[in-house]
Amino acid sequence: MERLNLSVPPGEEWSLVVRATIGAIGVTAKLSLDTIDDLRSAVEEAFQLITHQERDVIRVTMTARVEAPFLHLDLSAQRAEGSAACALADPEIARLIIGALVTEVTLEGDQCGIHTVRMSVPIGAFNDERG
Repeated sequence: MERLNLSVPPGEEWSLVVRATIGAIGVTAKLSLDTIDDLRSAVEEAFQLITHQERDVIRVTMTARVEAPFLHLDLSAQRAEGSAACALADPEIARLIIGALVTEVTLEGDQCGIHTVRMSVPIGAFNDERG
C-alpha cells in the first residue's frame, strides 16, 4: 500500500469503519499490534475532534500514505458552508491525547475549529517505538 483514501459520513457508527480500516493499514505497514491499537485510539480521538465542531460536517476523509520510514494519516472534515460566528473550542486536550499515541501530530483549523488532524508513526516489522 502506498496510498489509501477513505471517505465516510460523519456519524459515530462510521468511526468504526475508520477504526477497522486502520487495522488493515497497520498490518500492511508491518506495525506491531500495540502500535495498531494506539493508532486506532488516536484516529478515534481525531474523528471525534473534527466531527464535534461548531460547523456541521458533511464528510470525513482519511488518507493514509507510506513515505518510508513513516506511515502518515490525515483525517479531514468537509464542513458545511456557513459564515456564522463561531466560538473556537480549545483542542489542546485532544492534541495531548493523540500526541501520546503517535510520533507526530498536527492540528489544522480556523476560527470555527479543527478541520484536519495529521499524524505519523514509524513503519517496519513489529515496530514498537515512537521515535
